[in-house]
Order: sequence, then structure tokens, then C-alpha cells
Amino acid sequence: MASVDAYSPCPCGSGQKFKWCCQKAESYVDRAQRLERNGQYEAALAVLNEAIGKLPDLALPRFRKVALLSALGRTVEARECMEELLKKHSDHPGARALNFRLLLESGDVDAAVAEVQSTLSSSEGEPGFGPASIAAITGLALARIGRIPSGLAHLELAQKLSVEPDEWVDNSLDSVRANPATSAWVKNPYKPAPTPEAADAEIRGRFDEALDWMNKGLWERAAAAFELLSADKDAGLAAERNLGLCRLWLGDEPAAIAAFRRVVSASPVSTDIVDLEALCQLIDPAVGDDPVEEVELTWPLRDRAGLLTLLRDDRRFVESPDLGDDEAPGNEAFFLQLDRPRGDDDAKSPDPSELPLILADVVVGPDSVVIATRDDGRLNAVIDGFTAVAGQTIPPAHPRTKVVGSTSRGALVFQIAPFYPPALSDIERRRLSSETLTRQVETRWPETPMVFLGGKTPLEAAKSGGFEVPLRAALTLLEEDGQDWTIEPDWAALRDRLGVPDEPALDPIDVDIDATHLGRLHRIDPKGLQDDRLIQLYEKGHDWGLTEVVGAAALEIAGRRRLLEREGPLSFDVVNDLAMRDASRGDREAAMAWIARGREVTPAARRAETAPMWDMLGIQVGMVAGSPEEWVPELVAIMERYESNEAATRLVMSRLVRVGLLRLHSDPDRPGEMSVDPTPLHNLIARYGPRVQGLGGGSAGGGIWTPGSEAGGGGIWTPGSSSAPAAGGEKPRLILPGQ
Repeated sequence: MASVDAYSPCPCGSGQKFKWCCQKAESYVDRAQRLERNGQYEAALAVLNEAIGKLPDLALPRFRKVALLSALGRTVEARECMEELLKKHSDHPGARALNFRLLLESGDVDAAVAEVQSTLSSSEGEPGFGPASIAAITGLALARIGRIPSGLAHLELAQKLSVEPDEWVDNSLDSVRANPATSAWVKNPYKPAPTPEAADAEIRGRFDEALDWMNKGLWERAAAAFELLSADKDAGLAAERNLGLCRLWLGDEPAAIAAFRRVVSASPVSTDIVDLEALCQLIDPAVGDDPVEEVELTWPLRDRAGLLTLLRDDRRFVESPDLGDDEAPGNEAFFLQLDRPRGDDDAKSPDPSELPLILADVVVGPDSVVIATRDDGRLNAVIDGFTAVAGQTIPPAHPRTKVVGSTSRGALVFQIAPFYPPALSDIERRRLSSETLTRQVETRWPETPMVFLGGKTPLEAAKSGGFEVPLRAALTLLEEDGQDWTIEPDWAALRDRLGVPDEPALDPIDVDIDATHLGRLHRIDPKGLQDDRLIQLYEKGHDWGLTEVVGAAALEIAGRRRLLEREGPLSFDVVNDLAMRDASRGDREAAMAWIARGREVTPAARRAETAPMWDMLGIQVGMVAGSPEEWVPELVAIMERYESNEAATRLVMSRLVRVGLLRLHSDPDRPGEMSVDPTPLHNLIARYGPRVQGLGGGSAGGGIWTPGSEAGGGGIWTPGSSSAPAAGGEKPRLILPGQ
């Protein structure tokens, strides 16, 4: 351990000076760290144990022991040592911080949430670095494992608790909110129910106190109070709703669902109740009384090489590419098993009914073969199909079967997996996927038992009555999913078949955009909004990743020339949204027309400045809706066009980083600067870009052409760069100016 000044803060994090805290342990910790650096880990642990035995009241030796055990992957021992440390130093700030880090490293997010609550309780929700920091880290961890409502709540709490604005917290929160893959019903900012006026004075006082705790992030304490209040006849429903929110923000989704469902069952039908039921359906992990088991089937191998040959020769199996050298000892080979032989690999536009379905994943290991599939009525077909092909390469015995999980039959409706021909374009895949899902919604979904309907099918529930709320919620969620499909079901016909009314429209004249549930914003007709409220809707759609809202609002803004011609980034953002929307639908011509419109409405004085933005947007459109043969030469021309313009080149390079053609990383040789690996861009230009020709049309060498490079060079041009490095020289790097 580097020498610590006696009057510096103690490394254990107690807040005391080192001299009056852990200085007596300095020699032990120093010796242990030297041993650790030399790889003598057991000896280092022995020294730390000696220090703990001789100086049991000092925290630093236990700190070092926990850190070393954790680094060695000995999590159980690290946790045991951490518990001993907390017993000795329960209020030690450094101990609590170390414990929190250990909890997250071990994946115990629930315990990390409890630690946040404990820390907040001890500080009574007052702003400060400690509570804000651990709330933010926990929030991001929760979001990463899919507990979005709890993750958002913790990040918002961190923002509230931060003494000063924290850019990392703000960016993390914005990123989670703006993820278009997350349902609006999961990330909607649900508000607590206010104190009921009908309740008596004592109940209102207790309700107010619980709301105050809730606002401070003391959700565990507030939940206990609301649970007691839920028995009151006047405050019960409001308390149940708030209890559900507290449990939701704590990440206890089953408890949240239970509270919300009590509110749903006891409340009259309304859009708010439908939205609450929709949230429950999305986060409910229940699989029902008749789930489908996920199984693994394992056979020992007699002839691995023979099996690989047979699988590769049979068109009911498809080998997954680019997964390594499966011929090497110990490596695995991966295949997909289909329900029937695949068709023409070069098919460009097959009918959905012609596509084979993926039945199972097949993994051929060194000594055994494992098939992962579902017991949904096709298990015997999977076994029979595989054994018929494998023949004598496996023993003629039944496979060892292991149940690894289960899923609801309702979820399986949308887990259908067609196998698409390799030559199929992304646009055509999307079309086929949409057609397949539409057929599933219209034919299979109404006749499948659903957990949220108590095991009834939607048709059975509609016939028996009393299921309006769950059916409305389910159809609303299906319509949200269908927003991204190129071909949607006939929603009106499906609602009519089930006797479910359409969701109410929202009057654009008096709708409160900020108070409207995120999942219902797409029901606002942007044509009826005044300019400022139209921009408000557009920006809110962007903030929360609501693609349909953004698209509809952007289209209306584009129709109001006075808005599109405004100064600032609005016009580019709107055109970008509309161009990329059409590109994703495969309509490159329409996308490029939007770019032309954007150039047209740009003030003449700014056209030279904004030209690189429009040029690069055209490249992004080509990447989505075109072929490399078309857009790579254009990209090369753009790079050459702006080679003497540093600002334009920086923009071009930043866009290439964003789309992954340049890989950004810190440059160890230039502190404070970012270096970029241009390998993906080089590979594309080598294959699709123009090549340098020598005098008379002859080849100028084997290098690829890049703007500003000499003939035969392999470097990528950057402002101020010289010619490309000589063969065998240092790998070309790109330095972004000013970064």
C-alpha cells in the first residue's frame, strides 16, 4: 500500500483521519498488497487474517480481504467476510459502499435495492452523494435486467437526490426512457393517488405522511403504511394503488401485480384501469396452469464427424455461420432444426406459408449432442426427425431429458420462428415477419388460453362476459406491437369478433399532452394541434421512444412549411425521422425525397454549413434501404468532397462512428483524444469502393483508395494527416479533432 499521510482520510472510508482510524494495520495491508501483486494470493489472505485477529476492531484489513476474495471470484467467502465487517461496523460509510458494490457484482439486485432503502432511511431521503450514487447505479442495473419501472424510478430518484446536476445520471435516464423497444405501458410515469378527501382526518394525515415518504424514495416504509391504510373503506383503493407503485419501484413485480389487480377488480371500467391491467399483463411472469415446458434432449456421440456430415447434407438442418472452428477438439457446432426441408436459398420473395419453421436448436459438442426445444406437441417430431438423420452416429436409446423452464401458451403465439432464405433482404424479412404475426393474431391468438383470462381463450372470455378490462388491455398491447408491422391485422374486425369497443379517441383541442398516458399519445390527431402543442407532442415522442407518435407528428410538421423552415435543428430532426421511417419500409426513393425537401427549406445562408448533414443522412438511408454497391462509392465521394473542411470532416467521422463503420476507443498515446479503428470502413471500401488507377489505366497497387491518401496507401484521411503509412508500418488510426 502506498504510504498514506497520517492526517489524510482513512482508506477504509470511515471519514476519519488515518492516524486515528486504521494506521495500526498499515504494515499488514502493505505486506498483503505486495504478495497480491506477486500472485501469492493465499499468502496475502493469511497476512490479512493475521491482521484481523490482532486488530479486530479495524475495518481496513477486512476491506482488503473482501476486495481480494471478490477479485478471485470467491463470492461466498467474500459475502461471509462482508457480513462480519458489517457486524463490527454497521454504520461505517465505507463498509456500506463496499457491501453495495459486492451485491451488484454478485448479481443480487434485490439486495442492492434493499441497501438503497436502508441508506435512504438513515439519511431520511436528504440529498447527498451517497444515496444519489447508489440509487443511480441500482437503477441502471435494474433496467439492464428488464425491470424497467424500477430502474426508471431509481434513476429519477438519483436525479432528485443529486446535490448538483449529474450528466451520467441524466444520460442514463434519457437512454432508458427513449428505448423504442420498451413498451409505453412499462415506462409510463404512473402518478400516486392523492389523499382521498372522503377519509377522516386521522387517515388523511397518515396518507399524507406515506405520500411524503413515497416522494422521498422511502418506498419500503411507504408500502408498509399504505398496506395498513388499504383496509380503510374510504382510502382503501387509493392506498392499494400506491402500495402497488411502491412495490413496482422496489422491483417486487409480483407484489405490485397483486395490489394493482385488487384495484382493477374493485374499480369501475375506465381507461386508467385498462392501462393498469395492461401493465400487469406485461410484467406478470405467471405461466398458467397448463404451461409449455422448455426441455433439453441429450445423446452421447458415437461418431461426431459423421453426425456433422449428415446434418450439413440434410436440408432440414441449417448450420449457424461464423461461430468458430467446430472441427477443433472441444469446440461446438450449432444447427437449427426445421419442421420441413428448406426451400431455395436464393428465394427473394417467398410466401409466408412456404417458410419452414424452426423447431429446435442443436448443439454438437465434443462428446454429446444437445437439442433445446419445447414440449408443445412437436417434441416427438423433433426427436424422430433428428434420430432419423443421425442414424448410427448416436446410440439407439431415448435421450436424457431435462426440463429447463416453462412458458405460457399465450406467449408462444408470438414466438413462432420462420426460417428465412439467406438471400432475403431485411425489408422482405420484415414483410414476411409482419404477415406471419398478423396471421397469428387473427387466427391463433383468439383461440389460445390466456393466463390473464384465468385460462380461458379470448373467444371464451368474450362469450362468458365480465372480461372487458383484460380484453381491452390485451388488444391495446397487441395494437402497440403492431405499430411496427408493415402489414397489420384488421383490428376493427377482431374487436368486433370479441365484442370489445375501440379505445376512445383524444380530442386534440383540449387534450393535456403531459398528463396523457404514453401508450395513448398516438391516439391524438396531430392535425388538430396548434404549432407549439404539435412540437410538444413531437418532442415528447422523441424523449420516450414512441416511434408512431414521432412519425405522425413529424409528418404534420413537414406539412407546415413555417415550422420546417424554423432556425435550429428542428427541420433536420424531422426530415431525419421521416427519411429513416421510409427507408426502414424499403422505400428509398421516398426517403431521398425527404432529404431533398430538407435541403430545399434550409435557408440559403446555411446550406453550405448543413450540406454534410444531408449527405450523411443519404448514406444512412442507403445503408438501410440500399446496397453497398450504391452507397459506399457515394460515401467515398463525400469524404473526398470535405477533405479540406475540418468541421465537415468531424461531422462525417462522427456519423461513421455512430453507425459502426469506425470503432471509437481511447488513444493510449494521446491522453484526452479518441482514436478510431477504421477496419470496418476499410473493408467496405476495399470491396465496394473505387480503386486508384495508375497512368494509362493500370493498377496503382493493392491498397484501397481513401480521400487524401496516396496511390496504394492504406490509411484513412483525417484533417492534418499525412500520406498513408508504409507497408508494414503502424496500423492506421484516426484522431477526431478536438476530442
